[in-house]
This record gives sequence, C-alpha cells and structure tokens, in this order.
Amino acid sequence: MKMHFANRGAGVAAKMLQTPEVLVQIGKTALRKRITAQVDYHFRGGHSGPFSRVDIKIVNTCNLRCKMCGQWGETGWHLGQQLPFLKELVPLSAYKKLVDDISGLQPWVCIWGGEPLLYPGIVELIAYMKEKGLTVLLNTNGITLSKCAAELVDLGLDFLKVSIDGKREIHDDVRGLNGAFDKTVAGVQAVQQHKKTRHVVKPYVLVSATINKQNAANLDDIFEVGEQVEADWVSASYGWFQTEESCRRHEAVMAEKLDTHPCSQRGWLWNYNEIDTEVLTQTVRRIKNRRWPFSYVFMPELSYEEIPVYYRDHSKLFRAKKCLVPWSVVEILANGDVTTCGDYPDYIVGNIKKSSILDIWNNERYRKFRNCLQNDGLLPVCTRCCGLLVDS
Repeated sequence: MKMHFANRGAGVAAKMLQTPEVLVQIGKTALRKRITAQVDYHFRGGHSGPFSRVDIKIVNTCNLRCKMCGQWGETGWHLGQQLPFLKELVPLSAYKKLVDDISGLQPWVCIWGGEPLLYPGIVELIAYMKEKGLTVLLNTNGITLSKCAAELVDLGLDFLKVSIDGKREIHDDVRGLNGAFDKTVAGVQAVQQHKKTRHVVKPYVLVSATINKQNAANLDDIFEVGEQVEADWVSASYGWFQTEESCRRHEAVMAEKLDTHPCSQRGWLWNYNEIDTEVLTQTVRRIKNRRWPFSYVFMPELSYEEIPVYYRDHSKLFRAKKCLVPWSVVEILANGDVTTCGDYPDYIVGNIKKSSILDIWNNERYRKFRNCLQNDGLLPVCTRCCGLLVDS
C-alpha cells in the first residue's frame, strides 16, 4: 500500500537532516528504481540485481472492513477464504532468518497486512530488524496503536503509515467500525507525544487516504486531520480497482502465459464508478490551492482533466508504462509464499520457510514472470495497481 515521495508545501526536509541514514536509504531506493532496475529490465533476460525493498504482508486477518479494500472490502477476495488461510502465520524465527539473509543488502522493509499489529511478535520483529540496521515502515490502521506507541518510538521505527479516510463520521463509515477514528487518532497522537518526550523525529508519520464515494467531496478533512496529528506526509490515492472486463482478460492472460488461474483481482471490483468526478476534481483543486504544513502527494499525480478519465477508462495508462516491481521489490505473503505482486498475489515463486529469499530472487519462476512482463507488456490488472502507479 507502499512508499512514494513527492514534496509540496513546507515538507519535512529539515527534520530529515537529523536522520541521514533515512536519506541514504531513500537515495539507494530511488537509484535502484530509476536506473539499475531499468538496466536489468531491458538487458538481463529475467535476471535481476539485488532488491531494494522487502514488503511483508505479515497477516491476512484484519479488525476492520474498509469498503474499498481488495482483501476485506465489499468485494474483497479474503471474504470467501477458509479459516486455515486466514490464520496462516510465519513463525518469528523464520522472519529473523529472513532478516539475517537480507541484512547485508540493507533493503527497505515495509510491513503491512491485513492489520500488522495483529501479528503476535510484531514488536519483537521490528526490534530485530532495527538491530540489524534495516529501515522499517509499518503500515497500520491504527486501531490498537496506542498500546505499542511508546515501544515503536523507542525501537527507532523509521516510518509509521496510518490510514485515515475522513473525519469521524466518514472514517468510521468507510472503515465499518464506530469509534475507529478516535482510536486511530489517539494512537498517532500517542506516538507524537512520546517522540516529543524522547526528543526524536522518528517514526516519520504518513497519513494515507483512499478516495471513495464517501470522502470524494471532503478530502480537505483528511488533510486537516493530518494537520491535527502533525503528519509529515499525507497521501491520497485515487484508488486501485478492476472492471469485469479487466478481470476476464487477466484470467485469460495468466492462464495462457503463466499457467496460473488468478482470483485476487476480483477483490478490487468495488464501486469506483459511484465517485462523483466533478466534485472530486473541485476538491483536489481546493487542496492544491491551499498551503499545508506537511508534504503531500496524490497517487497517481493527475491533471484536473485526467481525473474523470482515470475512472472512466480502465485501460488508460498514467505516467508509467512498465512495472519494475519484480526487479526491485520482494513481496512476501502471510504464509511465507513469495509472490511477484503484493496486491494480486496469485503467481507464487517460492516460500521463505523452505528457501532463502536470496535463492528465490532469481529462480526459474521469477525469471519467467519478469520475461513475461518484459516481452509481452503489462498484465490487464496493472493499469490500476500501486505497483505501477506509485513504484515505477
């Protein structure tokens, strides 16, 4: 659900001078995405140099039911899964082995879910990652954040990404839980207070929002909440979604090219077409005409004229023309499976409980997927995926 930096407003540059190790990591990641992964994509026949980021979907379970979520939303693909799937966990010892394997490469690590704070060893795992010098981002809904806020600050967590969809009434409606807003805001404020007590700037706080029909007219509210909780960044996603046509085309391509029969794409068939794009465009214009005390980004960055096209024409590409995620990012699922795409995790290339990620990274199945993208172009689902629109 993942990282992207684009500065507007005052930004956070002055703060980041206090954490040069984070600046170095951002530079390394940018270099990998913008230059060396590009070379691998074009010239190495499916092989890839070292990854710059590891995404760990640490649990499948979640304590919210966000309407537009591809996992647990109104059409989410997790809804029909059996209990064993939902309860799958990688033992803490296996994650520590993973950390040992990757520590020499010093990649960025993003922990998400489901809701990652539901993983029983989450604090101990983050502590071990920080002991090994890794840069760590935790992506949470914040419902239980207050309970571990002080520990996360003391451990030196680098980034805390928290999802907020509006002020109290809208946020609780979108998230499917009364009281969700108050718990999340209290959690972020607890983190900020402990940072002040400890005189530290980490974790940097990112407020993340997904545009939907409930909040399209009131995105300003989310930015104001960002101001209230002293966020360092606010990001607003236009949303990842699929159509019935794109799902069918994707199923056919995956079966023909990769002998895989996907199902996850149907979790993203939420009602994106109910968003009033005229009202949304007016809201975006208001936000961009106002000064904010933090940096912010819309994902993807669209002109006002492109906003309605984004929802009307699923085949339309914006900015990126190719996906480099399989050349730069490791995607690990809650059962230890390694997949080539975190949002559409149907093609499996290995499992960290059975093999080292260093051995999996350039194995035959990984190379086959990379060659498919390089030779045949993007998959039908790619046009509305954060891997393409954010990370490329």
